[in-house]
Amino acid sequence: MTFSASQYTLVEPSGLARFSDSSSMAAFATDDKIPMGTTETLVGSSVASIAAGVITLPVGYYYLLEGALDIGRNGGVGSANTRQIYTQFYDENATSYIGTQSYQNGEKANNFEDIVLLSRDETARVWIDATSSAASVSWRIQTVASSTYNASDVVYSKTNPERWVGYTRCLVWRFD
Repeated sequence: MTFSASQYTLVEPSGLARFSDSSSMAAFATDDKIPMGTTETLVGSSVASIAAGVITLPVGYYYLLEGALDIGRNGGVGSANTRQIYTQFYDENATSYIGTQSYQNGEKANNFEDIVLLSRDETARVWIDATSSAASVSWRIQTVASSTYNASDVVYSKTNPERWVGYTRCLVWRFD
């Protein structure tokens, strides 16, 4: 076995923004936009903006969007109400879902994570070509697999220690 300390930079983003804090979700249903109230620009400037759940991507760039929900379960493990949720990005102009679908399962407690193939922090992703025109996308709840799901299972909470996966967030990577 050999080791090389060389670093090969393949692609560096010209911008990176993070949207977070979905605490304004009082209730939700299929096709609801995931609202995010906090914007942090981590690299670059004017990467993207969000208003009423719609993310605006300025013209002239390629973008990679990644969205992950925190659905830490409230209550005991093993109830009959499986807490599963699917999310996906939505093209507001073409009115269609785009990119890969995410899946989170809040039914399993942290100690069960190693036996669940797809759970908790799966990420919805989409590449956007906005080189010729600006894009408007939203991140939406596509399917909720529980009749007893409520917003307290999904909300961003700095004070709730069981929310260990990093909270609900959407990363926007901008590339030249």
